[in-house]
Amino acid sequence: MKKISISITDFAIPAPKTGSIDIYSGFARGSAIGNELHQKIQMLRSKEHNNYEAEALISAEFKSENFQFNVSGRMDGLFTGSFHKIEEIKTSFNIYELAKRVRENKEHPYNLQLFTYGYFYWLKFQKKTILTLLLVSSRNEQEISIDQNLDLVWYEEWLSRRLVELNTEAIAAEKRIARRKKSALAFQFPFVKPRQGQIELIETIKEGMQENRPMLLQAPTGLGKTVGVMYPTLQEALQRGQKLIYLTPKNSQHSVAEEAIDKLQEHGAKIKAMTITAKSKMCMKNEPLCNPEYCEYAKDHYTKVTANNLLEKLAKKRSLKAKTFKKMAEEFLVCPFELQLDAAVDVDTVICDYNYVFAPVTSFGRLTSSGLITEGKPNLVIDEAHNLPARTMDYYSPSLSVFTLEKLKEDLQSIPKKFRNEAFKLLDSSIEIINACGPKSAKGPMKIDAPISDFLLRDGELKIFLSTYLNADIDIQPRDPVLRFSFYWSEFTDALEFVNSGRKEFFTTFHPQPACIKITCCDASEMLKNTYSEYAQIVGFSATLKPFEFYRQLSGLQEVNLKTAEFTSPFPKNHRKLLIIPQISSKYSERARNYPRIAETISKIAAIKKGNYVAFFPSFDFMENVLSQMNPNPDFLIMKQQRYMKKADIDFVLETLKTSPDNHILFAVQGGVFSEGVDYPGSMLIGAFVVGPPLPNFDIEREKMREYYQTHYSAGFDYAYTFPAMAKAVQAAGRVIRSETDKGLIVLMDDRFIQPSFAKSMPQDWFEESPRDSVSVQIINDVTQFWSSV
Repeated sequence: MKKISISITDFAIPAPKTGSIDIYSGFARGSAIGNELHQKIQMLRSKEHNNYEAEALISAEFKSENFQFNVSGRMDGLFTGSFHKIEEIKTSFNIYELAKRVRENKEHPYNLQLFTYGYFYWLKFQKKTILTLLLVSSRNEQEISIDQNLDLVWYEEWLSRRLVELNTEAIAAEKRIARRKKSALAFQFPFVKPRQGQIELIETIKEGMQENRPMLLQAPTGLGKTVGVMYPTLQEALQRGQKLIYLTPKNSQHSVAEEAIDKLQEHGAKIKAMTITAKSKMCMKNEPLCNPEYCEYAKDHYTKVTANNLLEKLAKKRSLKAKTFKKMAEEFLVCPFELQLDAAVDVDTVICDYNYVFAPVTSFGRLTSSGLITEGKPNLVIDEAHNLPARTMDYYSPSLSVFTLEKLKEDLQSIPKKFRNEAFKLLDSSIEIINACGPKSAKGPMKIDAPISDFLLRDGELKIFLSTYLNADIDIQPRDPVLRFSFYWSEFTDALEFVNSGRKEFFTTFHPQPACIKITCCDASEMLKNTYSEYAQIVGFSATLKPFEFYRQLSGLQEVNLKTAEFTSPFPKNHRKLLIIPQISSKYSERARNYPRIAETISKIAAIKKGNYVAFFPSFDFMENVLSQMNPNPDFLIMKQQRYMKKADIDFVLETLKTSPDNHILFAVQGGVFSEGVDYPGSMLIGAFVVGPPLPNFDIEREKMREYYQTHYSAGFDYAYTFPAMAKAVQAAGRVIRSETDKGLIVLMDDRFIQPSFAKSMPQDWFEESPRDSVSVQIINDVTQFWSSV
């Protein structure tokens, strides 16, 4: 008989699963604030009662057909002695609403957890004990105590239904593992002849996985690295009956991974794949608000999923994308986004954004689950991994601005009159809270200690107001100002818990006139470490991961036996001309006099050979200034990146370059939509001008980050400025050569490109000995000869 371990939290749910998507449903995981309150109450109980035991372990075993379920958990509090009592602590913002739900629904998960503790206690000691559910407000720590009575007959009826469910789930999990292992045996590389370097990449990954070492791999565009990474990592996961989680920094970059999956399936791979689409794009309502009073798709979602066997229907499909989930949502009135997460258990590959694994509030627990029976952990692939440090720091670095709140005033005029006065009072007093964070005499930005209690209290008041607002009969429109106000404030207060913990990598700054308060996380590596523990194999790859030590440290991989490797371009070196022009400067103090020189250089070099070029700049202002110096040239059509471009406008530019392969110069910014994650194959692009490394702004936050990096990594300026800038510059340069037949020119303008600290980030095949090899004294002649030779 096979033994299966399961936690009481996962065990004690309605059978069958019913209910709505709701913060009071009992299905959500606890927050960090909730855990702190648990510990605080447990410490008080321990001081007040000698007969109190916190986190008391209890377990029981149940047999169901071919399986034995070992169910265990820890009771928040156990009182023994003259009386016996089990106390289960649950936190919520609105404990009155939670108390109402708990009292109305005997099969509420919180009740079932408490009843399960009581039942296990009865099995062990053959006597009942007092059962108490203690609800604690995360807003003001107010408490509501609810005593419950264990009805043995009722509980055992539920238990019987639940064990039947678990038996069915276990059988499905066994079949899933067997299916994956079988598919691994027939797993083939989807191309008859791998590209040069692809075999080496695959072998390196296989070697790293055999040694159980996480990996950071730098591989140039055109190597076929997406398939080269996905093939071995997915095969290894399938061999163990597991899945692969494949991450991209943007939803727009999912297509490359999806194409790799399609290729594998075309070549016989019996695998199921799913792409997770962002909640805002999946939501069937005007606002992605999971409230059953507002959203008919959230209302009774779990009940409808169970009644209509939707997960069973999804399990029959090989490829799951947004269209499938939306169609099902329309037919059965269920939440398409939640349905994605439910379906993740059965698929073999999940393609999704970084958010679903690394954001502070994630769904990774559900993404990594493979059901009741698991063999090891899934594998994790991080595409464009150079984005990981900055992206994860951003998750923990929100701000609150008086300017933003002031702009909300006009929008709040549109809400119903009965809510308007209170909304304006909350808004005005919120502005006062931000203004009070710094001295009235403040003339510039400064580091401060945030008044955390004021922000948390206001967050509570906003949530109460929002709850009242949503429960009213109001047609919520897109970008509702009350929702925006509440969510904007909550995002900030959620990050305050990290500041409050005294962590050195967090600090808070105040900016006057208009007032703004910012939280800055300059190192998210500790949070990343916790995430990695959910995975067996970790492979991060990108065309820009040098220097490896920088990414090792800030990606949370500094304490492991990390494997690093760099792969060179598989294409003929003579197809690419790299030219560095150190005579041109992009330094802030020298920009004005260099604008005409930059414009002239771009015009003269582009005139040598007709074709499409792109010029990448450190900022929009820089770009506009150079653009103003460009002399009208009838031979070239100039296009430019706008500050806030819509997808349709981006697509138009790319389609223009694709269908008109002659005589365009696109002006764009480094780190923007045209410089990363975009392919320009063939004659779509024959040259790129990279004007200066785009160093971050020298502001108080960046300087504090520099101080932190200097203290912790002895590389303050490089970590804060040089390496982040060079990642963008190298990415921009990499847009040119995309296939074995591509021929192109890369021009780097700035003397910093030849400095050793900046050169550390450059691919090894850019030069023989140093970047100075690419400095030309006869620029026009060298470019002319290059085009003649190819």
